Amino acid sequence: MGLNLLVEETTGMQNIFTPLTPTTHVVFCIIATIVYLLQFYRRGSWHYILIMLAVDLTFLTQTPVCRGQSSVAVLGAIEAVVLIAAFIVYLPYGKKLKAQAAAADAETDKENERQKQAELAEAEKDSKPVDNAFED
Repeated sequence: MGLNLLVEETTGMQNIFTPLTPTTHVVFCIIATIVYLLQFYRRGSWHYILIMLAVDLTFLTQTPVCRGQSSVAVLGAIEAVVLIAAFIVYLPYGKKLKAQAAAADAETDKENERQKQAELAEAEKDSKPVDNAFED
């Protein structure tokens, strides 16, 4: 019932700005919302919420609000602002991810170096069987 109030009846000419049916568009928006909310929950960056907002704003093309070309242009400008904001919010998050990955790589490299040194010491010890036979 609530969806019917938002979506205009499809009588007459089809809106050229809505390639999807209203039901398909709602399903798409719900799936995108779930995916981006899960990403926000898992990773904690606000750019996922902004991208979710941008995807969900596309549903306005299904409503009578966006029937004219000027209103679609305004919606496009709003979408562009939201996506630019998402990119700006992502930049520090991306740098933080790179720093965490570099720290993890450095720790892995240290661990690999320790393991390599231990293997070399063991190989050197094993290379002298006569000397090792008399060690306690």
